[in-house]
Amino acid sequence: MKKKPAFIRWGLLTFAATAVLAACGSAEATDEDAAASSNPDAETVVVGTGNGYQPFVYLDENGELTGYDVAVLEAIDEKLDDYSFEYESSDFKNILTSLSAGKIDLAAHQYEYNDERAEKYLYGEVGYTDYTLYIVNIAGDKQYATLDDLQGKKVFASPGSNVAYLLEQYNSEHENADEQISIIYNEGANEIFVSGLQNGTADAGILTKYDTNKYNEQFDANLEIASEPISVSKTYFLYDKADEELKEAVDGALQELIDDGTLAELSVEYLGDDYTK
Repeated sequence: MKKKPAFIRWGLLTFAATAVLAACGSAEATDEDAAASSNPDAETVVVGTGNGYQPFVYLDENGELTGYDVAVLEAIDEKLDDYSFEYESSDFKNILTSLSAGKIDLAAHQYEYNDERAEKYLYGEVGYTDYTLYIVNIAGDKQYATLDDLQGKKVFASPGSNVAYLLEQYNSEHENADEQISIIYNEGANEIFVSGLQNGTADAGILTKYDTNKYNEQFDANLEIASEPISVSKTYFLYDKADEELKEAVDGALQELIDDGTLAELSVEYLGDDYTK
C-alpha cells in the first residue's frame, strides 16, 4: 500500500489527465470523491476484482465497475478514514496472481474458504455472502445428493474456483478410476453452463441457491437443486499474509455493516434477497 491522494481507477488513470481536470476545474467533485479525499494521508488500497460476474462485480453500460461486491467495498471504504480504495479489474484467473505479485492489496471476487488458498493468502474473518454449494442438474433427470453420487459423472467447474478445488480434492482422495469425477472445466458464460447440462455435455453442476435461482429465471433452465449442501461457506476478502492490519480494519468495518443492517440491505438491492446469513 502506498500513501497518496485517493482516486478510483479502472486499469490506469494517467496523472496528466487528472492534473488537467483539476487545473481546468471542469470536473465537479462527487460525494464519493470528497469522502475519499477527506484524509490526504490515507493509504491507498488497491482492490483487485473481476469485471464479468453479474450481479457481484461487472462493468455497466457506461463501462463503470459496479455490483454487490463493489457496493460492499465502497461502504467499507466510507468507514475507514485511514484508507482509500482504488479498483483494478481483470479476468478472474488473474486476480490472485496479482495479489501474489504485490500488484494489489485486497482480492474481492466472492472467494469462499479453501485450504489451498489459505496456505497462500490471508483470509478475512468476517464473511459477506453465503456461499453454500449444492449439486444441480436438469429437473426430471437422475438426481445426485452427494459427491459420491457423481463418481463416473461429468461435472462442470470453472478453473481456479472453489468448485474445481472441491472436485479435485475428491479425486485426489479416490485413486480408482471408477471412483473419479470427470471434471469439465468451463470458462464460458452462464448460458453455456445451462445448455451444457441440457445437451449432456455435463451431467451436473455445483451452484449456490442464488445462482440456481438466477439461471432458472434468466434461461428458463429448469434446474433442480439437491436437498442437502455439499459445502457450507461464506465469501471473504483475501490479503497478503503480512497485511494483518488491513484485514482487521476491513473486518471491523464489515462487521459494523452487518450489525447495522447495511449489508443485508445491499444484498437485497443487488441480489434480490438477503444472502448474507
